[in-house]
Amino acid sequence: MKFVLNKIFSIRKSSNNKHNILTILGIKLKIKRKIHKKDRLAYINYVLNHQLDKSCFVPKSNEFHKFNDEDVKLIAFYLPQFHDFEENIKWFGPGFSEWSNTSKAVPQFDGHYQPHIPIDVGYYNLDNTDVIRKQIELAKQYGIYGFSIYYYWYSGQKVMEKPLEKFLADKTLDMPFFLFFANQDWTMQWDNGNEKQVLHEQILNDGDAEKFMADILPYMKDERYIKINNKPLMVLYDVQKYPYEKYLEFNSSIRKIAKDNGFDDLYILTAVRSHMDLNNLKEIVDKYNVESLLEFFPLGAIDRIFSQKYPKIINPSFKGRCFDVAHSIKNKRYMYETNANLFKGCFTNWDNTARKCYNGAAIYESNPINYKVWLKDIINWTKENKEKTEQFVFINAWNEWAEGAHLEPDQKYGYAYLQATKDVLENKM
Repeated sequence: MKFVLNKIFSIRKSSNNKHNILTILGIKLKIKRKIHKKDRLAYINYVLNHQLDKSCFVPKSNEFHKFNDEDVKLIAFYLPQFHDFEENIKWFGPGFSEWSNTSKAVPQFDGHYQPHIPIDVGYYNLDNTDVIRKQIELAKQYGIYGFSIYYYWYSGQKVMEKPLEKFLADKTLDMPFFLFFANQDWTMQWDNGNEKQVLHEQILNDGDAEKFMADILPYMKDERYIKINNKPLMVLYDVQKYPYEKYLEFNSSIRKIAKDNGFDDLYILTAVRSHMDLNNLKEIVDKYNVESLLEFFPLGAIDRIFSQKYPKIINPSFKGRCFDVAHSIKNKRYMYETNANLFKGCFTNWDNTARKCYNGAAIYESNPINYKVWLKDIINWTKENKEKTEQFVFINAWNEWAEGAHLEPDQKYGYAYLQATKDVLENKM
């Protein structure tokens, strides 16, 4: 009994939820977290008035970054989801996009920055090529070299491909880019649903290598497509998604097809994941025949880069965890040693309560000051550790609005993240 009581007490202290169902020795226990009246009042005041606070807002600059050969090339991940397409209409209803999630988000505790409200380009529709043009102009003004555009492909079935096709067709959209093959199952979790309910399953069938390359070769052959030593760059998000032998066959086949089409090879990156040994990433490079690992924070960072923190959550239905970004940046926990070829990355902010408030949200609240320090560190590391042809740094993200990760300006910070990016490139700290 003493053990049980001690266990209950330790869990009570670490719980963020008002109602947390636990099972100990077969007994179901409901632990209630009391929300004090003063906490509720502070939360209400914050919700009603936080959008009036413009103290962190940075206006748009009149200056433009001048790219030069000494620049590390900054790549921002780019989400093409903001438009109507068949799957969204079928599964989530007419008019659904990431804006649907973004606009309905609310703070979960006093000081929690939600919702994220876009300014400048606004609540855009990527069916409009002029929107993409404006995004490119804004990105280049502040020193973003290129976009890594998410590519959704399910054994020949393409999804949300229209903005990418528009981009390919219009050569005046002058922005270097490459494809990020997001080879995950697509589940209902996109909209606070059940992640076990698979909408599009990610599998490899016979002949998929040929179909895949037939679909992406037009992009790779485009003069804007980013290549390293005549090897088109490509992220294969999760190399461990498929049966190992099937994956190796796919890997070998797409490389051969690339060579048959005039390239020296493919330059394949895969994301560092939580179960990988950071000190021995070379094992993954060798086993899965990739050129490099890619930091895609916060993926692969939980509990070993960021420490958990415990704000006073007000919503009893909230399900998720919060992490201390400032502490990790102060202690530079992202500057670990590894034995593999690695591309460094960072995020602006990460908070997917807009998508997953009731289904496993992750909150890594940050700010432009933290981001600036982090970006500076990994740019310096890249200059010291990477060959000139491989000096790329990755930023998560250009426009992941429902995950709170965006360089695009918002109502709270304005152009602060973009200005911080430009300042780092120009050594203005």
